Parts: sequence; structure tokens; C-alpha cells
Amino acid sequence: MNHPETSYNWCRSLFHHFTSNGVRHVAISPGSRSSLLSIAADSTEGLETSIHLDERAGSYFALGLAKATSKPVILICTSGTAAANYHPAVVEAFYSGVPLIIISADRPPELQNRGAPQTINQVELYGKHVRGFFQSAVPSESTQENAITLANDALKQSLKPFPGPVHINCPLREPLEPSDVPFSPFEANKHSEISRETDVSVLKKFLEYEKGLIVVGPMETDSLTCNQISGLSNITGWPVVADPASSMRNGPHTRNCLLISSGEHIFRSAWVKEHRPDVIIQMGRMPTSKGYKLFLNEVGCENIICTDELGFFPDSENVATHKVAVSPNALAEGLTQLAKKKKQTNWNKSWSNAEIVSSRTVRELINNSVFDEAATVLCLEEALPEESCIFVSNSMPIRDLDAFLPSSLKQLRVFANRGANGIDGVISTAAGVSKGLSGIPVILFTGDLAFLHDLSGFSALRRLESNLTIVVVDNNGGGIFSFLPIVETEGVNFQKLFHTPHDLDMETVSAIIGAKVFKPTSRQDFSKALNKSISADGVNVIHVIVDTATNVETHQKASKKVNEVLQ
Repeated sequence: MNHPETSYNWCRSLFHHFTSNGVRHVAISPGSRSSLLSIAADSTEGLETSIHLDERAGSYFALGLAKATSKPVILICTSGTAAANYHPAVVEAFYSGVPLIIISADRPPELQNRGAPQTINQVELYGKHVRGFFQSAVPSESTQENAITLANDALKQSLKPFPGPVHINCPLREPLEPSDVPFSPFEANKHSEISRETDVSVLKKFLEYEKGLIVVGPMETDSLTCNQISGLSNITGWPVVADPASSMRNGPHTRNCLLISSGEHIFRSAWVKEHRPDVIIQMGRMPTSKGYKLFLNEVGCENIICTDELGFFPDSENVATHKVAVSPNALAEGLTQLAKKKKQTNWNKSWSNAEIVSSRTVRELINNSVFDEAATVLCLEEALPEESCIFVSNSMPIRDLDAFLPSSLKQLRVFANRGANGIDGVISTAAGVSKGLSGIPVILFTGDLAFLHDLSGFSALRRLESNLTIVVVDNNGGGIFSFLPIVETEGVNFQKLFHTPHDLDMETVSAIIGAKVFKPTSRQDFSKALNKSISADGVNVIHVIVDTATNVETHQKASKKVNEVLQ
């Protein structure tokens, strides 16, 4: 027998426990079967809800918000293909270590495998791309205590031992309207945290090496972690090669360590073959730099320590000699306590000189070139105010940032979806980051294809009252493929199959939500447009028209000139 009052109180208990343990936001995509879940979430004190018409855009919004706040965000959708549209963001959250809690409504058992509308097999829908799957009981046949146990278990698995997404599949029977029975919450117990990190003392012997490198890949880094890594560099004398999406390149912490921002070019040079490290400590996800990957294969290192608290140990070149489960913060803090302060060594001096010469060479090249992607990156660093945030798209923008973003004392946070490295949902993710960093200027740096790929997220920005500056570098197609050997392969229609020109007017597209569009043609115009945009509310688009061939040439020239000056 169905008891609608039991269903509603079960849902209320579920969300009451989530909010009692720190969850603050639920992103809802409306649907009939999920009605009780949505209403219960919206009526829970301390829990904010947002409405998303498109599940894919909504899931990337939740991803961005969870990245920015480091707190789990809940997603609610109806049954059928709705939950399948969450899958790309779930994959990214899994490989990035971002806590999401997906609650999909489902038809009850008696409607499964009978051709009922909006009914698919939702059991373990996301396969191995979640930290945990929970098939809940039918709420009308369950208890509030069971709901609390389910919420507690899901919350634990979303956070520890490895953060990531979890999936709750919740079959609901009609009626799907809330009852008027008073809600009396159970006393919610705080979830306990589990730690499986390795004791960093196992790495103590490597601190004896003079020639070491600390390579920091993409990760969601706070100022505490940046300071800890900087402190480790300072005491060991080892340079920090920082991916832009690590947020290590820019901030006050750079004053206390040797920060390498031109690693993409240095690792491609002949110089690095004569300056081979004895040990590399790699933390975070796999660095963006293609130069670093080439270096690992062609030059290598006797001791490559891959550290990762998510359990993946990124090692795409299969060269790691040691894999240690430890977070960047715990690693840096622990090794700093174990290390003895080293005087400045010839190793440190040589890398310092290489960084000074290389960064100066790259800047001179950009200053004497046309206004393109490289100049746009330089302008972003120069014109953005302190404590700004850049969310950067995959494909070429993250590579442009890696190659041309200089180190500085200015505090800049950089986020990117570098778990699965797709171009999906960049506008929606940036909107979530903006929501999580309320009051802080957020700039989305993206290419034209990634921009067009997430138009559903673009159309939702006004409804969500987002403040966002979108910098679109537009080469009318997929510029990254122009860096591949396929571009020169005889008999291949490269323009048709790979460059994919769209021939769309970005100004017309931006008019969907009434965004103001700036079209700078110089660095001075760009800086003015950026200042106006971040000073205004709402969404503004800075449209930079660029040429693919010019960008390829700029990247190649930068590495060539760095190689020459380091001889």
C-alpha cells in the first residue's frame, strides 16, 4: 500500500541530513517523477536551489559550483534520459575529484521493463565513473531513518577516501504531491571522515638530491596549499614547474620559491638535456604541457614520484617509478618538515636563469607580434584585478595559457575541467564557479567551438542572474587540430574533417540573452573592454577574432627562440 505522507517525509529527511552536514546547494532539472524530491529540497532550510532546463548544462553548473566551494552539490532529475544527460559532467567530476551527489527519480519496480514512458534501466547508469551507487528503497515503503542512513553513506563516499560523484537512484510511486503531515526530523549525526593517505616519510630519502623538480599539474588549489608547495621549494631549492590550472603560477607565494612559467618551451629545448633532474615529484593531474610529455620520453628522470590523493596517479607516459597516495597539501607540509634547508645551488641558479631568459624571450615575441591568442593571455594577466578567477576551456585555450601565462605576484585562481579534458559544458561550469565565488570577477577564456557547444548553458545565464565575462577567441573552427601532422597529410580534406568552420556570428548568438559584446582588435582595446566588462553586472562577451595559422606560428616561434637563447 502506498503512503504518500511517508514518501514526502522520507525525502525531507534525506535533504535535512545533507544540509546538516554542510551541503548548501541543489541544482534541479524539473520533472514530474522527481516532484517530491524537488519540493523537499526547496523546502529545506539552509539549502539553496537553482532550476536548470537542460540537464547537461545543470550538471556542469553543479560541477563548477562544487569546484569553487569544495562542497558537494546535489543534482535532481526525473526518470528516463534526463539522468543520461548528466553523464559527461559525472565523468569529469570523477576524474577531477569533485564531489557531486546525483539523485535520479525512477519508476517503481512494477513499471520496469513494461514499456512505461520515461523508463530506462537507471541501475548503475554511470558505470565505474562514480565513487558509489545506491539503489534506494521505494520511499513510501521505507523510513526516515533509512533515508538518513542513505544520505550519510552517499555523503561519505562523495568525500572520502577519494572525492567524486555518487549516484542515488530513487524509485517513486504516485501520488507525487507533498502531504500536509508535519515533518519531524531525526537527529542527524555528523559524517565521519576517513583518511587513507600515505605517510610522506617514505619519500624522505629523495630529499637528499640536489637536482629536483616539483611539477604541479591541474588541481583545485587553495592559498594554503600554494604556500605549502612554495615552502617545500624554498627549503629544497627545487624549482616549481606550474601548470596554469594549478593556480600556482600567480600569487604572493611565488615570492618565496623559484616558479617556472615557461616550462612548455624549456622542456622542448636542447638545454634541458644538459639539466636532467635526479628526482621529479609530480602532483595533481597530468600537466597540460606537451613539452613536458616529450621530455619524459626523450630525456626522462631516474626517480619520478607520482602523487595523487584521488587514486589515479596520472602517468600517461608510463614512466613513474613511485606512486604515493597523498594530497598535495599533506605532501608539501610533511616533506618541508623532514627537509633540511639548502643553500642556493648551481642547479637552482641554472633553472632560475633559464626561467628569466625564457619568459623575457616569450614576452618580447608577443609584444612584437599581432594581436592573437598569446597577446590575449598576456592581457588577461596584466589587466585582471587582484583575486580574479579564470575558468579556461580545454583544447587550445588551456594550451595558450600554459605557453604564455607569465608568473606574477598577482593572486589569480585558474580552474579547468582537466579530468576528462572535454570541451563540454564550459559556459555552465564557469557559471557555477561564478556562483561559488560570489563577488569575485570570473572570466571564461574559451574557443569558439567550446562556446557554441554549450549554448544551452549560455541561454541560462540571465535566468541564473550570473555575472560572467566570456572571452571568446574565434578562429572559426577547431584550431588545435592544426598542430597535428594530419594537417599536412596528402589526400585529406583537413578543412572539412577537422577544422570544422561554423561561420556563425557570435554577436547574434550573444544577443540570445542580451549580452553586451566587445570586439577588440588590439591589446589596448582588449584591456579597456575587460575593465568595462568586469566592472558591470550580468554577462559580457569579448569577441577576439584570431587566425589559426598565426597561433601555430606563435607557439612554434616561442619554443624555437627559447631553445636558441638557452644555448
